Amino acid sequence: MRAMVVTTSPTGPTIEQREIQQATRAPGQVLIDVHAASVNRADLAARASTYAAQAGTGPAVVGLDAAGVVLETDAGARLAPGDRVMTLVTGGLAERGVVDDRMPIVLPEQWSFDMGAAAVLALLTGHNALRTAGRFHPGDTVLVNAAQSGVGQMTLQLAVALGAGRVLAGMRSVKNADLLKRLGADALIRTDSDGFAQQVLEETDGRGADIVIDHVGGPYLAEHLQSTALGGRIISVGRLGGPTGDLDLETVALKRLSIVGVTFRTRDADEKAAVAQGVRDDLTTPLAEGRLDPLVDRVLPWTDALAAQEAVAADSHLGKIVLRVQGD
Repeated sequence: MRAMVVTTSPTGPTIEQREIQQATRAPGQVLIDVHAASVNRADLAARASTYAAQAGTGPAVVGLDAAGVVLETDAGARLAPGDRVMTLVTGGLAERGVVDDRMPIVLPEQWSFDMGAAAVLALLTGHNALRTAGRFHPGDTVLVNAAQSGVGQMTLQLAVALGAGRVLAGMRSVKNADLLKRLGADALIRTDSDGFAQQVLEETDGRGADIVIDHVGGPYLAEHLQSTALGGRIISVGRLGGPTGDLDLETVALKRLSIVGVTFRTRDADEKAAVAQGVRDDLTTPLAEGRLDPLVDRVLPWTDALAAQEAVAADSHLGKIVLRVQGD
């Protein structure tokens, strides 16, 4: 089958289409006919051979997710041939993909494969960060930093759908303010200014946020400590700004804060399946009712994978860039 794989070139790692061994299904897995996949920042690290999940002896197939149609599964399994699904899958940018049968989520009837590819990683990441790591309760105040990112946009919508009392969107500029308000942000926090914690406190009558979803990392750590309410939870999802920052343990103790890190890279199959089941348990109705809407920036042929990754690296997109493997 054809796939987009990381190869070497005189100027460094690149991406090319190659013929690789056809994916085969084992018991407990599903075989998916892939229609679309999205581009994620972790793909940039995979191309640079730094992403642990891509380690192995075979060709490194690009992609962390896919949307498509189930071709084969176990008799009597939850999914059946013909089901339209979206899922995390290592090496999603291939004509066929094989994944644990507990992972795929059935596409809402009104969603295209492009939408599924754009949404699935953000749904799983955002829901796990809010509900499991963040111990979300209806009425909580949630601050989402880097809210303009694909995961950030979905997390805003998830907070609203789950019943947050107030949702704050952290952003470095106001160019997409109307979008974030449309997605459910009650207030915008300008994180490009010094002391943005003061803005959070003003928007929460001095109380602070119950949950901070952090995609930036070290540079914002000190401000996040000041932004949280008593018993607040800071969830480290991404470290776009770097992994290290100033940690005031006195503030952690006085506020009785929790700082929790999340990633899929160190989860085993059962843990990943539990994340997917959490999405099915909580979000099947909001998805079916159209209350969660992934923003697709553009759709490109899958052979444009390298250009798509470069667009993500340049931060020239709003919403997800989707790569079409075959017609939707």
